[in-house]
Amino acid sequence: MITVIRKFWLCHAATMLMSFVLVCTPNSASNVESITDAKPLGKRLEIIFEKTKIVCFGRYSIKIPNEASIIIGNSALEVITGGLNARTRKIKEEIEKIKWADETADFTYNDKGPIEESWQFRYYEDELAKKYKLHFFRTFVTKDDFTFIMGDSVRNGESESSTEARQFVRAKSIRIRQPEETPHDPGLCVEHGFLAENNYAEQEIDNVGLYLPSFPDMTFSISSNKDAYGDYSPAEFETEMRKELSLLNRIQGAKDIQGSSYPKRTLLREGKRAVQHWKGEESLIRRADGVHDFEWALVGKPRDIANPSVLEVKMYTKVAHNMVGAAEAALLTDDEAIALWDKLLSGLKFRVKVPGAPPGSYYIDPDKPAQ
Repeated sequence: MITVIRKFWLCHAATMLMSFVLVCTPNSASNVESITDAKPLGKRLEIIFEKTKIVCFGRYSIKIPNEASIIIGNSALEVITGGLNARTRKIKEEIEKIKWADETADFTYNDKGPIEESWQFRYYEDELAKKYKLHFFRTFVTKDDFTFIMGDSVRNGESESSTEARQFVRAKSIRIRQPEETPHDPGLCVEHGFLAENNYAEQEIDNVGLYLPSFPDMTFSISSNKDAYGDYSPAEFETEMRKELSLLNRIQGAKDIQGSSYPKRTLLREGKRAVQHWKGEESLIRRADGVHDFEWALVGKPRDIANPSVLEVKMYTKVAHNMVGAAEAALLTDDEAIALWDKLLSGLKFRVKVPGAPPGSYYIDPDKPAQ
């Protein structure tokens, strides 16, 4: 099992300086209007990519070298190990934390269910929550050594029984997944598990980190949030948020604000960049300290499964001890860093077809039998 330390490093180090790209200044290369050509890998990277595999997270998959591994961060389900004993401790800790936060918390159910080898508690976190019928659910489904944890709540217009029924269906849909298993049916890959699901109605937030042993100073991370900015109407999102969220617009805004104090950088490539059908933007820079600081971002549409509100990819080099820039030197040259970036981005797709996704944007068509 990958250690907690490595898990933290993979999922956190690559995002430690998420906003740094906004505080750099160009001193070489010119903006590219639309980026289409991938840089050749070169001998060192060609060797690494001789054997590849497709791994999954959330509704996505990515093709990576056989030597690489991914660690799933935030996902549809929280996962703990340790079987029933660990589950019992976790339930006790959560209940104590809720009670400690407010002594008026009211637990309306704390017992077995909704399926065999599962447990559920329901609660109002305080008197105000009870007044406004903010009724929360926590469900713990144990499969062998793993416990999958789901949160839920009674939504407007729903009854407690309808929420209970939804939790029952989701609990029944969870199964264990082998580390490199890529299921062929619709649903969400989570750490150690798979949630079969094809109604696309729930919030979906994914974070994943890539570890490549040949270049241990490199971190590569992907984050997605399907329903971010979902409180905006489609028209409001287009007029108020799309330009503001644009990666290139944010960079230009930082330049305008900081002026001559904007830090020096070497601009390697910048412009519009399509990844599959996602028409995003990228900025690839080398900072003054030698760090490769790469970012690609899509501004999609709230609640659109094929075009999530937020889809971002970041890559850094010179990472050591959980700190970007702490390594003595980057192990990748500029050309190698760009080539690796292009190769990994080109391998990011949906795992299976989702509504609205065009051909080529997914690895598996669930309507066709597995080969």
